[in-house]
Amino acid sequence: MAMRHLLLLPAILFATACTRTPPDAAQRYDDWRQGASAQSLIAYERMLTDAGVGDVVPMHALLRSSRRWRTCQAPEFLLPPSDRAAAIVPTLRVVAQLQALGIVEAGNVRSGYRSAALNRCSGGSTRSRHLLNNALDFDLADGSQASALCEFWRTRGPSLAMGLGFYTPTRIHIDTSGHRTWGNDHQRGTSLCATGAAGQSTARANRTRTP
Repeated sequence: MAMRHLLLLPAILFATACTRTPPDAAQRYDDWRQGASAQSLIAYERMLTDAGVGDVVPMHALLRSSRRWRTCQAPEFLLPPSDRAAAIVPTLRVVAQLQALGIVEAGNVRSGYRSAALNRCSGGSTRSRHLLNNALDFDLADGSQASALCEFWRTRGPSLAMGLGFYTPTRIHIDTSGHRTWGNDHQRGTSLCATGAAGQSTARANRTRTP
């Protein structure tokens, strides 16, 4: 009986390893943090706190490099160079307002600062504000937020120099490099805010919800 148990042990261990839950983003961030430059990371966190935006987006979300980090064989998390660190502050202030209105969820950031090589691999523009650490890409929960997002962009966006891009109704880009909007071809005419499709996305999302 004891011998049978010993023979079964490798199979049990293998099955356990196969069913183990993979680490989530926060766990992966903790692992990455161990190997990151501690002084640079502390300085970045302190700068954000001093600017009053240290608690707007969790660091494990803020430092996500790109949706395509695996495909591009790039780090999942990236610290911006020190000379670009503060460029994210005005964008985080916009995000704080959007979050207070329930339009975005801070933990749903999918891309922040990118290196030039990662930006190319990710299909970013050569003028991408991700290169300057001034942009954040988000996933929205569904298309119902698009109308409110466009209204915010129209009414408050000019004073905030808010840029808003829609790659799909639920995948968006926010920066503070000028009041403008665009769609998935980087043209203003295809933005949901310009076509009026934001309201249609909201209506579709509302219809698909369970009463």
